[in-house]
Amino acid sequence: MLVLTCSTKLATLRRLLTHNFPESLKVCGSLHHVIRGNPFGLQVLVDQWPDYSSVICRPALEDMKDPSDHYTNTYFLFSKDPHNLRQLLQDPQVVNWQQNLQIQGCQPTLGGVLQEVSTKHGRQMHTTSNFLYMRDGITDEDVEKINTISELQFSSLIPDEAHLINAVWAFGGNSLSEQFIKRCIQTFPTMCMRKRGQGPPQAWAVSEQSCEMRMGYTEKLYRSKGVFRAMIRRLTRQMDALGAPLYCHVAPDNKSSHAATVAAGFPIVGRWQQWNFQP
Repeated sequence: MLVLTCSTKLATLRRLLTHNFPESLKVCGSLHHVIRGNPFGLQVLVDQWPDYSSVICRPALEDMKDPSDHYTNTYFLFSKDPHNLRQLLQDPQVVNWQQNLQIQGCQPTLGGVLQEVSTKHGRQMHTTSNFLYMRDGITDEDVEKINTISELQFSSLIPDEAHLINAVWAFGGNSLSEQFIKRCIQTFPTMCMRKRGQGPPQAWAVSEQSCEMRMGYTEKLYRSKGVFRAMIRRLTRQMDALGAPLYCHVAPDNKSSHAATVAAGFPIVGRWQQWNFQP
């Protein structure tokens, strides 16, 4: 296991990972932020260099202080070699299996290896599999389609509004998730829409430490009116200007979000996976 810190090697790895889209999106998005200042203090681990086969991005082990906080104890994963990955995951310097943790990636085929390793540590992982959406960039035509919606105006979220997002986020609803959301709002691009640009947000989306656009939500009054579509296009333009990969996920049963995401120019490209482990 090697920890890459050289800026040239990190840039090279990011470029190489783009050839493995969409499977490498989570790791490539994490690398984007690592290269641009690394606000979440992530480490980039490879099995070997330059002929790597597995990459994991995660916080330093000493920074994952709370064993119950799987929002912080998050690992982003990409691998071209399941056998090699098995060895990497069993290294205590790579994964701390004594904590609650989550592993995110876009390779459903790695589930067997993850379950095998986690079972050795006393518990199987809980798997969430959602549809993965991605687009290559945003065009002038897309920009022209970003329209405001009558009395609503584009804005950004503020940290004090984290509780609103947390209350309706399917993966949230607790104090640890609210802390995570607040940290994302403070650090990464967000987008929301407010009545005449003031008051509480009526729709929102948040980007996070792997560049994914997440937590999208629209209040009932403004659903089916193109609000979500316009907002995601606006956030996409912002992310694209930063050179970030453009992607998101939607739960299989969320038909309205599927329709809005496709309308915003995002086709389905695969599966988004999250594996949760609790020792």
